[in-house]
Amino acid sequence: MHKLMLTMVLAGECNEAQIDSQLNSSGISECLQPLGTWETIDVVLLTIGVALFWSALKSLFSKKRQSSRGERQGKRLQRLGTLVAIVGVADFFGMLTENGEPLDASELFGFPFPNGVSLILLSAALLFSIIGGSMRRRAQSRSSRPRVGASRFKGPAERHLSGDFSVGELRRALMLDAFEDPFQVSADDDWGGQVGRTCHYCNGEGCPQCGNTGSLG
Repeated sequence: MHKLMLTMVLAGECNEAQIDSQLNSSGISECLQPLGTWETIDVVLLTIGVALFWSALKSLFSKKRQSSRGERQGKRLQRLGTLVAIVGVADFFGMLTENGEPLDASELFGFPFPNGVSLILLSAALLFSIIGGSMRRRAQSRSSRPRVGASRFKGPAERHLSGDFSVGELRRALMLDAFEDPFQVSADDDWGGQVGRTCHYCNGEGCPQCGNTGSLG
């Protein structure tokens, strides 16, 4: 079993006619490699595919809040660091060359360079991960911080109420009942002469504000 060399295919150095001609003449082709031989592009494509599949599953079943822009940028840097780390580990174990040796840095950069591509890649991956994690922590701390600007527009009564206060609690805090005219409020009540006034929170239907009586005594 063999596989195509994606780098040569993408560079336009291999086509179907050329591969058939080489196989018919010598039984082997420069465009084919035995299965189990890994190149950098193979590792990169595999990692991208796994990352996209995993992120799709997480977004499909996750019920968390929408991430902020800083958190998304931090995640991208961490994913890039993971991708670079995988390539570095693959190079360290000689999975990117046919002879099982790490890549020659001088051949990659075109000038004399000390070997150790895997160490360079792993160092870059660590740097990306640290920067991405720092960006995510800063974004999370900013999102969890209470909004100071919004509190400027709250009145003194709202500041002393809980976050999810009801209309009745706000009305009592503002002491609006003291400014009601009982004669005007009861002018439209059709209670057959009963004492009391219609609860204006439930329109006489009964609610916790009036003790489910429909009337404010």
